[in-house]
Amino acid sequence: MRPLFSKKHIYQLEECLYEARKELRRYWAGTLICLPSTHLEDIFNTTLTEYDVECQRILLNSLSNIDTHITIYSEDSTSEIALGNHGDFSLLIDPLDGTHNAMLGFPSYTSSVALYHGSSYIFGWVYDISRDVVFTAALGEGAYLQSPIIVKRLKTRKVSHIDDMRISFHRPNTDSQKKIIDNLLWSANKVRIYSCSSLEICLIAAGILDAFIDVSTPGHERSCDIAAAELILKEAGGAMFDGTGKVRYSLPPSEESLTDRGTLIALSSAQLIKLII
Repeated sequence: MRPLFSKKHIYQLEECLYEARKELRRYWAGTLICLPSTHLEDIFNTTLTEYDVECQRILLNSLSNIDTHITIYSEDSTSEIALGNHGDFSLLIDPLDGTHNAMLGFPSYTSSVALYHGSSYIFGWVYDISRDVVFTAALGEGAYLQSPIIVKRLKTRKVSHIDDMRISFHRPNTDSQKKIIDNLLWSANKVRIYSCSSLEICLIAAGILDAFIDVSTPGHERSCDIAAAELILKEAGGAMFDGTGKVRYSLPPSEESLTDRGTLIALSSAQLIKLII
């Protein structure tokens, strides 16, 4: 796999991330794919596992080769991290989204990195570790899927009826929330549940899904979970809203972006929010 975007700061970041991808793939082959299924309750009761920490170490080790000054906020770090010696960029990363899936041997977990500069996210990178597929986008330059043998421009599907939609959702909590999901469950064309929001959003960008819905208050998705996938989705033609139908934006890299749980309705087109709401 190779960098796709020509701007110097993004190109250099991509080079580092594709080196990280090689190490993450080795870690998957040597460790994640063959984890024992014992003591899972102990793992599930821990907010940070050794596997999250190792994925973060791999990413940070590769990113240490960059010379652009970058401030990093990571889901699995207690403080900001500074790298490089010139420039002014910020990264928001989630080293392992879908940790429980990885522990269970369910092939739905990612590493994601979002680059912020000025007043917006300008680059997003989501690595589907078990399938060895990268979803990526640069602001104004489109979204792409890249495997070891192909590069494909991403475009969302355009549907206009719920009975044509392929949806995914996060399990709701209250009776009223369950009713919303229940109505969609029996109206949609297909239902798929991956329990990895960054991947589910990218699958909308790829035209595999049309919606990912979390109406459980206060919601589960934080900016660190979805920032990279958000840019990928928008560059492919999709849109994101909260549970009330208002446009949702990921926060800039910050301590708050690691904790800002909220509802989420990610869609293949903005027009679909009228149907969902």
